[in-house]
Amino acid sequence: MQFSDFNASKDDDGRRLDRIARKFVSGKNLSEIYSLIRKGLIKINHKKAKPDSRVLEGDVVSFADFILENENQTEVTNCEAKNNKTKKNGFEELNIIFQNQHILVIDKPYDVAVHGSKDSLDKTVQSFYDSSVNKSSLSFKTGPLHRLDRKTSGLLCFSLSLEGAQWFTQNIKNHSIHKSYYALLEGKLEVSEHWEDLILKDGEKKDGFYTVNAVHDDFCDNSSENKGKNAISYVTPLAYGSFNGVTVTLAEVAIKTGRTHQIRSQAALHNHRLLGDSAYDSKIACVGRSFFLQAFKLEFPQNKLGLPPVMEIPLSPDYKKMLKSCGIDF
Repeated sequence: MQFSDFNASKDDDGRRLDRIARKFVSGKNLSEIYSLIRKGLIKINHKKAKPDSRVLEGDVVSFADFILENENQTEVTNCEAKNNKTKKNGFEELNIIFQNQHILVIDKPYDVAVHGSKDSLDKTVQSFYDSSVNKSSLSFKTGPLHRLDRKTSGLLCFSLSLEGAQWFTQNIKNHSIHKSYYALLEGKLEVSEHWEDLILKDGEKKDGFYTVNAVHDDFCDNSSENKGKNAISYVTPLAYGSFNGVTVTLAEVAIKTGRTHQIRSQAALHNHRLLGDSAYDSKIACVGRSFFLQAFKLEFPQNKLGLPPVMEIPLSPDYKKMLKSCGIDF
């Protein structure tokens, strides 16, 4: 019987054999994978192993060729289906802003889900990683490193290595990575403001979408079930205009925390809701989008991953078009 060998890399170190095997034979359930391992059809260093055996960096993981041949037939079918869905949804190529061996940064389109749907970006990026990235890991799975709402566009980071994922997660946790947004707000924001509030989750709606409540600290009790999460945003007015008789402000919003719907809920609380954001009680209908919020800048601390200190993108064409209709030249 013929076997194909694969070398384990640093990102595979300490992973269970059954977990690595699932990356190669995703068409089989876990019990079938256990059976293949016990029969010696999946090995470590050319020897039979147990499903829970740990693979170390430098180990050789071997698969019986017939297993991979069967899997490849399934992958071809799945790949064709994915390609059709990609073309149907109108984003055949990722708009890549930055890429190295650790991190991928894209300009996320408006009205595309990051995860949770058949056509979400996490699946598109995983497919891109599997087919295009010169990867050495047998088990690593890419994924988004922070969140953007479906209807928020702009800079979004994905992991391309375990080292990159761990570094990014740690620096998001300690607030060393800074994120800034362009937001089109209702009303005239006269001066820069510091918004610090508590975020409480509302009840989930039938379609799975939910809003949150931003409340001032004085309105939140201290019980564990009612205590909100602290949200901090720094808002700077950039330009003023008018849309359908409503005064609007183009603002830069720099967030220190990354709560769900943070900018949207805080903007509503501070009487400058996002123009068009009906989920947060805006009564104005925008042109082209439900609301205009774009993550335009990321700032990174000194690092060994090769990330530059600052990444920045310009306003998207549809955002500029909306501003023009507001009489704002920016």
